[in-house]
Amino acid sequence: MPFVKTEVDIKTDYTVETVDPEWLKQGVKSPKHLMLDPEPCILCRACEDVCPWNCIFMLDPGIVKDSQDEAVESQVENAFAIFVVDDNACTRCSVCVERCPSDCLYYARLPEGEPPTGARTMAAVPASQRADEEAGRAFEPIVAGGTSRKDRTRR
Repeated sequence: MPFVKTEVDIKTDYTVETVDPEWLKQGVKSPKHLMLDPEPCILCRACEDVCPWNCIFMLDPGIVKDSQDEAVESQVENAFAIFVVDDNACTRCSVCVERCPSDCLYYARLPEGEPPTGARTMAAVPASQRADEEAGRAFEPIVAGGTSRKDRTRR
């Protein structure tokens, strides 16, 4: 006969308190940071759409054109998007990593010399890799699967 619990112990000896946002900021984050391998990226923007903390951005390379810095301009010359992550806002929740259809997001330690916090420009993704109408717009099946917290926790 399977075990059946007939009584439920409900805890009543606790006090609900408001969480202090300053206390949350003191939390220890993983030493690893979100990284992007631009080669397999298809620019579907699923990572940007699913991020619960809004810390992933795919920016138009036009924002750095005419920057008077030839090195920067040459890096984004053929780019469709510049991938930027706000490390201060990122909680390392891995929702974006799990959602990425091309497995181009991962966690790793920062290269030496890079600051551990702030917004980081990680890669300029070429327009030639973009998922377009002929490719079936890679993000449509992902969105069809749902993006709510309930949908994400069913895995």
